[in-house]
Amino acid sequence: MAGNQILTGAYAILGGSFDPIHNGHMYLAKEVLSLIPIHKVILVPSFNHNFKGENIVLDYDCRLALAQEAVDNYNPVHFISQPAADFRTPIEVWDAERGESGYTSDLVRKLMKLNPEQNFAFIIGADNLENLPNWHEFDWLKENLHFIVLPRPDSAMPCDVLSQIGYTILDMPLCAISSSLIRAKIRAGESISGLVPEELELRIRDLYLAKA
Repeated sequence: MAGNQILTGAYAILGGSFDPIHNGHMYLAKEVLSLIPIHKVILVPSFNHNFKGENIVLDYDCRLALAQEAVDNYNPVHFISQPAADFRTPIEVWDAERGESGYTSDLVRKLMKLNPEQNFAFIIGADNLENLPNWHEFDWLKENLHFIVLPRPDSAMPCDVLSQIGYTILDMPLCAISSSLIRAKIRAGESISGLVPEELELRIRDLYLAKA
């Protein structure tokens, strides 16, 4: 792990389709907050996803609303460092990509313009590192973002990429939950209990069954 001085007080961006949001996303946000000195984790559902495209099932507003409800109902006991009377969740959902290009560089430029005094970090899985130099405006990204890297057991850490970026490798237990797993279970008529926030379980199931 490295780069704590850069990360202190930063906002960590967790982007993705959130199709749907699930307990793995919430676990990841909690672990990032627990392990490194960032100020908050910002969930940013993608409006246009340049890698998944038409594979996204639910529309943007629906995915955004589900993510917001998941965060609104996340139990404050997970953040015991804050007194209950003064509780402010360090996980937020930002409607920041509506109508945007889907490029990370455009998103980060927008967030920096809106928050000129704020440092930002970007959460990325090790499985996406090898392709990182192919991202739109990679040269700008590596100069303006610190990357929080999540190891994956089946993904190597490409040293040629790491040597070009500022990064922190997060040592945390992996969570096997994925949005594709949840969608597959719904199609198969299997339970998704424990995979998604309890208060959203029935709604998520019905939403995806309606799209089947």
